[in-house]
Amino acid sequence: MHRRAPVPLLPIAALGLAFFASAGPLFGANVVVDNLELVSYGNYDEATGKFPVTSRLAFDLSVGGGEKFAGLIRLNFLSTQVESDLATLQGTLPSTASLVDVITRANAPGLGIKTVAVTAKRIGGLPLDAEYFLGNLDTFCNGDDFVTLFGAAPFATELRGPLVYPEGIALNPTVSWDGIYSVYGTGARLGWRTGDRSHVYFYVYQDSNLGTGTGDWSSDLRGLVDFGAIKLESFAGGSWDPSHAYGLYRGGLLFHVAPGNLGEFFAQVGVPEWDPTTTFGVNDIFFLFEPRVDFGSSGQLALSVFYHPAYYQQKATGEGGSLDVGFNLRFGQLADSGMQGGVESYLKFKPVATHPLTASLSPYYEAILSGVAWSFKLGMNLFPFPSTWYGIFQPFVGVKTSF
Repeated sequence: MHRRAPVPLLPIAALGLAFFASAGPLFGANVVVDNLELVSYGNYDEATGKFPVTSRLAFDLSVGGGEKFAGLIRLNFLSTQVESDLATLQGTLPSTASLVDVITRANAPGLGIKTVAVTAKRIGGLPLDAEYFLGNLDTFCNGDDFVTLFGAAPFATELRGPLVYPEGIALNPTVSWDGIYSVYGTGARLGWRTGDRSHVYFYVYQDSNLGTGTGDWSSDLRGLVDFGAIKLESFAGGSWDPSHAYGLYRGGLLFHVAPGNLGEFFAQVGVPEWDPTTTFGVNDIFFLFEPRVDFGSSGQLALSVFYHPAYYQQKATGEGGSLDVGFNLRFGQLADSGMQGGVESYLKFKPVATHPLTASLSPYYEAILSGVAWSFKLGMNLFPFPSTWYGIFQPFVGVKTSF
């Protein structure tokens, strides 16, 4: 999978900021840091005998506002190797710099456009919103939209994102597993609030996952409903480009049930991509099952099983047939007491890797201090066992916050 190249920042950002500044009474513009994540972890390098530290920094910055007509510009920054990027950006290139040095400097991380969107709300007095967008918009079936739309407590799985998959997908650390599908391109979204606890969305867009400005189009229909104890989300869509005679199709379902204080069940099942000219197989399926046993305020036990699909975001993953099993025993609740601790373990099977089977065990502690969630973890790579015994340790420090 390739890193999504950010839209050139200065022209669009200047235009967008001028748009907000000139909007006057239509927009009560505000600037928000949507999320901030800083992670540092160490890992023993057997080749050098050293213990280097690698850091990852990511944040989203949004400028938006408005009542009847809402505008949004979301900028993002991502560096998967902060220490190396800082060295690359420091100083000027010498006269002896090679072409590789110039390319490395040009590709150094910086702020880029993630999303530009303008929304007309409550069209004709109806519960109908129309939105024009460019860039990343919505992620399907990860559970996060239930928090923003319906005020639900977070319930998404921990088996996602760069903290669990620092290597990324297809050896690209800038992308990671999160939900079944994400809208990425230029187009429109219609949203209909069918009730206080339900939403329906329709998307049509030039799909940037299929190429930049190629005229390849996609559309999706998506619904979310929150019954309280039961939460459901489903979607279905298709893409059309000349290289696939009958198009590409996808669909998926999120299911979460929490009937009481005894336990929960979370599931994501779907097909991120299917070409009808090929034989449908198990490697076309994305599924994650996660039963959880709650101990009230004392903690929770979660068992996760995740089967990787061969395609994700309409690109080959190289991980079809891979299977991850996670175990997380947590004591306390971060949302209630501001602290929690426990132990997590992951068994990962990747048939095409140099080491098809890996196993890890990590005690951890998390606490909220001044609105910031701190995470401390001592990862231990149990299998394959390194030649030097202390090479099993992978200490980890993370900071994450929402504003």
